[in-house]
Amino acid sequence: MKKKLIVASVFYCILGFSQEKLNTLTTPTSPAASILGMQPSAQLKPKSYRALETALYSNFTDSNGNSIIPNDFGLEFMPYWAVNRGISLNDYLYPKTGMMQLVRNSSFSIATTQKFILQDSTETKSIALGYRTSLFFGNKEDQTIIDGYLTELDNQLTINNSIGKVLDKYHDNNENASKEDYIAELQRILPDVIYKELKTKSKTEATTIAEKIIEDVDALEFNIEQFDTFMESVLTITRTTIGGNYNKFKSYITARQGLAIDFASAVHINFPDNNFEFSEVPKFAIWLSPSYNFSKEISFLKASATVRYERYFKSYFEKYFPNSVVFDHNIDYGVSVAGEFKKFTIEFEATGRSSKSLIDAGQDTAGNTLYRKENSSDFQYIGTFSYRVTDQIAVSYQLGSAFKPTFNVDSGTLISLLSLNLGFGGPNKNDLKSK
Repeated sequence: MKKKLIVASVFYCILGFSQEKLNTLTTPTSPAASILGMQPSAQLKPKSYRALETALYSNFTDSNGNSIIPNDFGLEFMPYWAVNRGISLNDYLYPKTGMMQLVRNSSFSIATTQKFILQDSTETKSIALGYRTSLFFGNKEDQTIIDGYLTELDNQLTINNSIGKVLDKYHDNNENASKEDYIAELQRILPDVIYKELKTKSKTEATTIAEKIIEDVDALEFNIEQFDTFMESVLTITRTTIGGNYNKFKSYITARQGLAIDFASAVHINFPDNNFEFSEVPKFAIWLSPSYNFSKEISFLKASATVRYERYFKSYFEKYFPNSVVFDHNIDYGVSVAGEFKKFTIEFEATGRSSKSLIDAGQDTAGNTLYRKENSSDFQYIGTFSYRVTDQIAVSYQLGSAFKPTFNVDSGTLISLLSLNLGFGGPNKNDLKSK
């Protein structure tokens, strides 16, 4: 009995309910969805640790206002978090090597659209494949904050263990004791135990915490034949009352202070005649995306930047978009600032584009091919409002002005996109060991 209670208190105090996620779902920024144009943002945001994420991109209504099934679908998979890892909490927060970070953070994405429209209005199918990973660089303040939370959680664990041992021993020696007897025993030990372990609390504060626990215990039903159930309820009350910092700890590790750098790549594959046997590659892209989480009074702010290189293959566009002006090389560079307020996020981003191509300008008198450079620049801005329905479901709406279309010239520049993101799996508190 005693060992069972101690083990239970470890998981309830440090790890809690087994399916609660260690970080919350972010809004979709998949490389594969981005290169297909489903996600108009050129910038990638740090990804949450979800084993599997899916996203639907659509306004969900047709021109007559009728509901429709979205044609665009994205999925992102993190292999490392698809199984229970059983790593230590410290190893989770501070991987021993950069390579381990890259492995853990690696994700593979796929996106599909049923309506990739060629210049002659033919509706074709396209898929995109993407990969991303990231590195996090904490700072001294981050280490200090983490160590403080871990110390507090360890102290709370000790308190729960002490209570479990004392009440279990009291039960062994007083099998017919009443609820009032157990409450009297709690009144005797609780203030001193809390004061001893929670060193940041005064004796008065420790007594107040103990009184709150005893008040809640007094409201419990009591049956001596179901003592184990009563004991577990007492430990749950204790954990909840003195373990409130766990939620703060969880909130902190989802947005730790420091610098994160994302690396990503994606390739677009089109099936011009809608047959799987024949495909062409219109373009590929690579990203470098640093982001920074601020501390203290402005911890709700997140800043990020992106440099993206896109390579368009002109032979494809000459064949299927003969009237379009496509540049071989495109470099996007932009910044974004986001404010996170509990369940919703407001973000603004601005991105510039520099494009260039070498155009065949004929031949010189010696028969050598001559080229001339052609350059262009563009700019887009997007506002995003996101709402996290639960830790597993997020909805976002984007409004703004996009880059001038590289092809599909009649599509305009207005961005008005609603997307739904669903997350499955990923690390929960059962994946981690307390030590």
